[in-house]
Amino acid sequence: MGPIQKGRNFKLYHPVFIGFPEKIKVGDNVVINAFVHIWAGGGIEIGDNVMIASHCAITSTTHNTNSTLFNDENIHQKIIIGSNVWIGAHCVIVPGITIGDNVVIGANSFVNRDLEANAVYVGSPAKKIKAIER
Repeated sequence: MGPIQKGRNFKLYHPVFIGFPEKIKVGDNVVINAFVHIWAGGGIEIGDNVMIASHCAITSTTHNTNSTLFNDENIHQKIIIGSNVWIGAHCVIVPGITIGDNVVIGANSFVNRDLEANAVYVGSPAKKIKAIER
């Protein structure tokens, strides 16, 4: 395993779990707070000026529900998180998701589909509740 590819001013507050750190690319001014779990088997790209609050789970790997045994086969799908994104505490982001720039994701949200730029999302599943003027 290699290190995370990180930009300037990267802050990581322990304890954090990161699986496959060599498959993570992080931009400038990114903060990942304590108790975050990241599984990056499918690759994860994080833009500039991103804040990830505590207790989030971000996974680009899942198990194939069509397998005889669920742990027989993993499915890997890249996650892309844009720039100027704020991910609130206790959020879950599943494989294959793209989050646009200038997005706020409210605490306890479950992100199971792409989120367009310039908006606030909340809930389980996460739904757009407000546009952000840019």
